[in-house]
Amino acid sequence: MADEEIAFISHPESGLHRMPFPKPHLEAFENPIRTQVAELYLEKNGVLKDMRRVRAPKASLEDVRTVHSDYLVDTVELLTDIGSGQLGESAYASPDLLQTALLAVGGAKKGVDLVNSKDVKHAFSLMRPPGHHATTSNPMGLCYFNNIAIAVKHALRKDHINKVSILDFDNHHGNGTSEIFYSEPKVQYISIHEYDYENFGLGHYSETGHGDADGTNINIPLLETSPDSSYSDAIKQVVEPAIKRFKPNIIFLSAGYDPHYADPVGNMDVDSTTFWKIGASISKIASSLKVIGTVWALEGGYNAFVLGPSIEASLDGLRGRPMPKLDDQIEREVHEPIIQANKEIVEKVLETIKPIW
Repeated sequence: MADEEIAFISHPESGLHRMPFPKPHLEAFENPIRTQVAELYLEKNGVLKDMRRVRAPKASLEDVRTVHSDYLVDTVELLTDIGSGQLGESAYASPDLLQTALLAVGGAKKGVDLVNSKDVKHAFSLMRPPGHHATTSNPMGLCYFNNIAIAVKHALRKDHINKVSILDFDNHHGNGTSEIFYSEPKVQYISIHEYDYENFGLGHYSETGHGDADGTNINIPLLETSPDSSYSDAIKQVVEPAIKRFKPNIIFLSAGYDPHYADPVGNMDVDSTTFWKIGASISKIASSLKVIGTVWALEGGYNAFVLGPSIEASLDGLRGRPMPKLDDQIEREVHEPIIQANKEIVEKVLETIKPIW
C-alpha cells in the first residue's frame, strides 16, 4: 500500500485527562505520557513523514448515545463537572475527562469518515483514554466510552457498509465491545487475549454470539506469557480465515500494545514483530477482500518507550514494508509447554466455531 494512503489522527488535548493516582497503581499507567512519547518517537523517526496528519474532532454526546445508555453518559458528564469520583472499576473522573473522552471517540469516527470517503485506505487514531472495556452501561478498566464500538455504529449507518469485522489484539479481552455486539449479526468481533484458566472469566472461546449473531463472536484466549509464535498461529489459523469468510466491507482494529513483554500491565511475551505481522496480515486481507479500508484505534500499551516502536511495526506491516529491525526484538526464553498448550487452545476455538459456520 502507498504511504499516502494512511491517515494518522491525534490531538494535543488528548493529554488532558489524568486519573489521580501515582504509580504503581494500575490507573496511573494510562496517562498522557504514553501517547505523547509515542507520537514524538514516530515523528522523530520519520514514520509519519508521508502520512496524512489529521487532528481529531470532538464527538458529540449524541454520538456516544448511539452505543451507551443515558445513565452512563450522564454520570460521566456529572463526575467531570464535579472533577473527581469513581465511575467503575479502574475508571475515575477528572475535570478533563469528558473533553478527552469525546476527542477519543471523535478520532475513531474521523478514521471512518476518511476511509469511507476514500481520502485514505487506512486510518490510525492515537487517542486516549481507551474504550474496549466500556459496556453499554458501565465504564471500567480505564475505559469510559467505547471508541471502536461508536465508530462501528457510525460506519454501519453508511448505505454501502453492511458488515464490519473487528480484530482486538489488546492483552485483555474487550468485554465491552463483545457485549455491545453480541447479538449483532452485522459485526464480527475477534479477540486475541491473555486468559486466566485458573480463575475463569469473560473471554472464553465458548462465547460465540447470540441468535442470528451466533458465530460472529470469536475469542482466542491464550495463556499468560504467550510468545510471538502463538500469536502467529492464532492469526493464521483463526483470524485470517474468519475475516475472509465473513467478508466485511471495512475492518476495525482495537489496537492494544500491552501484550508486549516490556508492558507493565500485560503479561504476554511478544515484541514488535507480532505487531508487524498483524499489520501485514490485515493489509493482505484488506487487499484480497477489496474492503473499503481499515480503521485502527489505540487501546492499551502502557510502556511509553515501546509503544512508539510497536506502532511503527504495525504501520510498516500495513504499508507492505519489510519487518523493521527494532531494539525490542531480543532473544527470549522459549517455553515449549506454553506453545503446545496454545496450539490446543486454537484447536478448541476452531472446533467451537466451525460447526456454527
